[in-house]
Amino acid sequence: MPSVTEQRRQLAEDAERARSGNVDGYSQEWIDPTLWKAYCGKRGEELYESFSDQELLDILRETVAELGRLPSQKEVFCVYRCYIRKRFKNWPTALRAAGLKDPKPVRDKKRRLKREKRS
Repeated sequence: MPSVTEQRRQLAEDAERARSGNVDGYSQEWIDPTLWKAYCGKRGEELYESFSDQELLDILRETVAELGRLPSQKEVFCVYRCYIRKRFKNWPTALRAAGLKDPKPVRDKKRRLKREKRS
């Protein structure tokens, strides 16, 4: 079984190949089906754990820098997207954590007051 370092290198290469369109016209959705388990199955858990929150958020920030706008989920390589959603529970929460989206407004007056006291 390849080391985490080797897996990360391969993942970066696959992401770049998909991003640049060098995969027979495939987009960010592309991944070799035989690799999916290595990246996102039980075998991929160690690889997933090797990414810090900051590294995953940097992937979002880099995509924003490339696109000049917030990325849709389909505009982020499928493995990274899987990792980001797993780590941050959902896409909007990840965008907020990366500082790319305004915080969710507090609708409940008690919670808003509590938040204001903490500030």
